[in-house]
Amino acid sequence: MIAPDNLIVSSRVRLARNLEDLPFKTKSKGVFDGVAATIKARNPHFVSTKVSDLSPDMARALFEQHLISRELLANKVNSIIVASNDNKVVIMLGEEDHIRIQCMQTGMDLQSAYKLTKKIADDIESVHEVAHRRDFGYLTSCPTNLGTGMRASVMMFLPALTLTDRMGEIAMQLSNQHITVRGVYGEGSSAGGFMYQISNQACFGMTEAKILEMVQSITMEIASLELKTQKQMYKDAPEEIIDRVMRAWGLLTNAYMLSSSEAVQNLAVLKLGACTGIIKFKNVRILDDLFFIIQPNTLVTVDKRADTVIARDKIRAARVSEVLRSARVS
Repeated sequence: MIAPDNLIVSSRVRLARNLEDLPFKTKSKGVFDGVAATIKARNPHFVSTKVSDLSPDMARALFEQHLISRELLANKVNSIIVASNDNKVVIMLGEEDHIRIQCMQTGMDLQSAYKLTKKIADDIESVHEVAHRRDFGYLTSCPTNLGTGMRASVMMFLPALTLTDRMGEIAMQLSNQHITVRGVYGEGSSAGGFMYQISNQACFGMTEAKILEMVQSITMEIASLELKTQKQMYKDAPEEIIDRVMRAWGLLTNAYMLSSSEAVQNLAVLKLGACTGIIKFKNVRILDDLFFIIQPNTLVTVDKRADTVIARDKIRAARVSEVLRSARVS
């Protein structure tokens, strides 16, 4: 069986801040230019762009890759993106809150993500007055963000718990522990590819350290339960699982055209096969990377030929086949 860490696709920490004496969702043009300048002055390797300057395909691709939110895309008046060269740190200016600082790290690494986001928050607060009260903490547009303004989340691959219809029960149990379970693209989205976001539900009355500890502890408990469920599934019906995995391999490596939904569904089955030892890859995380790089708008931004659905489906099929064949261990 695969190690629990490989069920954890990524870790993300987000800090929400708002400028003092400025209404939420302000439509004043240029109001965030000074904040962007401060971030870039303190972090010379960061770059910034206005959302209004992005092409529709690029904007949607950034959303597909979890780098920006729907709310930011909706604001074409004054929203700005400031990001590190590797896109691990992204600051959204003009979102639901004035400032949302996020850092995403591979695997379980909430501590590093928090340190990087906190550094940017400190840079901003050293120059700009942010909305904060001693009794409430940081003031935010959503009451559940009051206090630290922090969301710590982990994206997890949970095929066995999904296929055995246990995720609904688990989500209900976790809600009583101030933990929420969402689909791969957040609230209201589906768990495509058996992937879920596990995050703190609120942060008022809790320190950053407590939130990080709570989310990490719950994540490891879920990973342990997922591994046990995978083991039992394979023990109960090995032939059915082997057949499903090898069918997925055959489709993904031989299809002439491949839709994004079909690719995601079969990549998830293939990763389950890697988890149970049915099929081996040099690095299982290549399957996680494929999940995002084959999304429609992302393909358009990296390949000019992908200008129609049919063209994208052909390019996607060829790319998936090439990556999988080179990554598999014979």
